[in-house]
Amino acid sequence: MASQVHVESAAVDRLAELDLTAELIERVVRRADAEASTCTRLDPPIMEGIMRWARTTRFLREDLVVAGWRYDNPWNLSRTIHPSGEFAIVVTTGDEMTAVAEVMPRTKYPKGFATASAVVINEQLAFEYEGFSADQAEGEAQDAGDLRTWLLLFHVDDEGFHVELSLPDAIVDGHITSWIERIILPVFPRDDDVLAMPAAPGDDGQGDVVVEVSRR
Repeated sequence: MASQVHVESAAVDRLAELDLTAELIERVVRRADAEASTCTRLDPPIMEGIMRWARTTRFLREDLVVAGWRYDNPWNLSRTIHPSGEFAIVVTTGDEMTAVAEVMPRTKYPKGFATASAVVINEQLAFEYEGFSADQAEGEAQDAGDLRTWLLLFHVDDEGFHVELSLPDAIVDGHITSWIERIILPVFPRDDDVLAMPAAPGDDGQGDVVVEVSRR
């Protein structure tokens, strides 16, 4: 079944139905990027990506809990849950096809049991990824008290922040590959400011120096 894709004004309207706005999401990803951009070459190589994901999750929660949303972390799946209890949002990194309406994006990194269970809306489904869809499992999942899980999928490059809020329905080899519904946000251009960050004392034999680091 083809995904239902919302763009431009239709995306704005669909977000409103979920009690969200593009402005809120832009603010969240920009705040997260500002913190992630404080990483230097002295940090572990994976630190910037981890911080961007973690801070996006945190800042999304900070903006939404004051509006009655709640959160939990079952099996380390960091969910932010709508006040109705009908759906949750999970932040994750997407590939370079994220927010491109004409093609299907994939999650950048393989997902585990918790995400797989959320995709099929059935906590009892652990490893039988292929051949299942959310519609097939929905009746049983509702009996178990599950809720639908949307993914706030983001990809960052030199152009800017590519973001979509999408509802997955298939996972293959740990990668989500199919979506019931996609809400495509406009590309949020990155700030072209330069951050001044201290290098390590004595680095490259230069003593205490300041290295200019552009946002990546």
